[in-house]
Amino acid sequence: MNKSARIEMPERQDGVTVAGLPMPDFRHIGVEPISGACGCEITGVDLREPLDEETLGEVMKAFEHFLVIVFRDQNLTPEQHKAFSRYFGELMELPQAPTYGEHQDMQEVRGEAHEPVSVVPFTRFHTDSPFLREPPLCMVMRALDVPRYGGDTAFANMYLAYEELSPGLRTVLDDLKVVYSGKDIWAKNAMLDPEKRLRLRESHSFTEDQLENIHPAVRRHPVTGRKALYVTEAYFKRFEGWSDEDSRGLLDYLGRLPYRIQYQCRIKWKPDTLIVWPVMKAASSLARKQTAPGMSSGWPTRRRATPSRSTCGCIRPT
Repeated sequence: MNKSARIEMPERQDGVTVAGLPMPDFRHIGVEPISGACGCEITGVDLREPLDEETLGEVMKAFEHFLVIVFRDQNLTPEQHKAFSRYFGELMELPQAPTYGEHQDMQEVRGEAHEPVSVVPFTRFHTDSPFLREPPLCMVMRALDVPRYGGDTAFANMYLAYEELSPGLRTVLDDLKVVYSGKDIWAKNAMLDPEKRLRLRESHSFTEDQLENIHPAVRRHPVTGRKALYVTEAYFKRFEGWSDEDSRGLLDYLGRLPYRIQYQCRIKWKPDTLIVWPVMKAASSLARKQTAPGMSSGWPTRRRATPSRSTCGCIRPT
């Protein structure tokens, strides 16, 4: 995260708990929680202009507390989008995500109405790019074209998912490491029928060694020490030192946790909606049509959906 955007411990509203912590006070921006688990909508901010220190400080406070922050009606140019994104960290490229036009430091996540669900990778709950040595710190995504209904995105608070596990399982997970790999993404995709293939970036400069890494199953916040579950089905190979069969049994259980509605918020996209979420603390899922919150699935069938996205910062999970 940008060092100039220092996060301060929030002043608190007595008796109100949101996202597992006491609700902070905000004086320079409007903040409306989306659910009791995570997510808030922020008002009173124009992202086309640089943010003053007080406003930026409260935006970062909301991001730290709610994990998922939503801004509506933000008609940004790509350069304005990137300028706001840099408050959270330097922009980075992802090897698998198609770039947005001539902007190599932005990605396009697109699903056309006539295309199958599978064209968009990982429409189930997932954490982005865990196979990198330093995975992204956060994503900043803005909707350009959206369907009339459906196509919502659900997020799950992985702090809460970890904290509500039994003490014995938390102890096991605290010592576990996960092998994540993106080495075989393109080879597997090429074996599929053309109409079932994912929309992937055609070329990149990453080496094979950069596409596989080992990370802890539980990530600790660098300031507060709060622990979040960092196990995702996307790119998962095995737990270090475990067989594939044993790993799959535990992964199946942990992979169901984000689908518990008490950990979720669900956000409806509108044109020029911009969402920021921390990759290693909140799992995300695109929901199809009018399904219940957290149901897996993809983009809606009624109309194309095209968000542009920047990927910010990178951090070695600890």
